[in-house]
Amino acid sequence: MKSKKGFTLLELIIVMAILGILFVLLLKTYNWIATVVFRVQQEKEVTQEMLQISQLIQNYSDRNTIDYPKYFEQSSGGLVDAQGITDVLYLSGQDGKISFFASGNCIDPAIEYAFTGAGSWCSLYMYNGSSSIGLINIKKIVISKVIFKVIPFASEQQYLASSTLCQEWNYLHCINTPGFRMLFNAYSVNYWKQWSTHVTVPFQQFF
Repeated sequence: MKSKKGFTLLELIIVMAILGILFVLLLKTYNWIATVVFRVQQEKEVTQEMLQISQLIQNYSDRNTIDYPKYFEQSSGGLVDAQGITDVLYLSGQDGKISFFASGNCIDPAIEYAFTGAGSWCSLYMYNGSSSIGLINIKKIVISKVIFKVIPFASEQQYLASSTLCQEWNYLHCINTPGFRMLFNAYSVNYWKQWSTHVTVPFQQFF
């Protein structure tokens, strides 16, 4: 009568090793998929917030125009000295006199996340003459310093009073309808805490 043979210890060890390798590979695959899904969600949230900002700024730019006199209150040269580049956008028109600016620590959001509270994160604000209104949900995104590029950087009255502002080689600054370019970077809320899934989206739009 033949005796039944069982698994040897070596065979059991080999099987366990193979199962262990498969488990590790499965776990890594799951973590990778979860990271990709989370990152896609972050990108979607950041993009949605930026679209809302873009629509809001567009609405205000449609109803108002560049407040050139306000820039002369801040500097004797107005926007001319800075070639139209400014940290604060001043508009005037149907909504009265309003301004847009970034406030908080706008140097490096990653460092800001590490050492300070949400109250000092860089965000976008609108000032309507009586109070500042936050335009960004800092629970979803935080932004870098906002830069505005006003075109043309001088009003029609300034062009009429000067023979050097408007020249053929500088024709972009001679257009009749003022506009401005808005530039900043938007960061996901987990930018510093979870570097593997952080999202950074540049915002560059002309209004």
